[in-house]
Amino acid sequence: MEALVLCEVAAGREDLRDALLARVGRLGLNGRAKLNFVARDRDLGDGVILAVAFPRQAEAERFVVEAIGDGLGPTALRLLTLEAVWQAEPLPLMFP
Repeated sequence: MEALVLCEVAAGREDLRDALLARVGRLGLNGRAKLNFVARDRDLGDGVILAVAFPRQAEAERFVVEAIGDGLGPTALRLLTLEAVWQAEPLPLMFP
């Protein structure tokens, strides 16, 4: 099952942001992860949220454990399991 990890990096911690982006980049080269988005959150005092998608839950769990083990623990890491939801494509509905 697919998983998504949200990484909340506090404002002023560009070092953590850069380290996470580098880690995701290395995983992306092997097809093990994909950076979905990077966003600024005003509620975090201009902190940054990175969303990283993984094809399997186990890969996401490993990412979280390794990130904490490598000292990226000050970052809040949230692991989400994605559910498949049926969604109709708009064109077939418009032109049956």
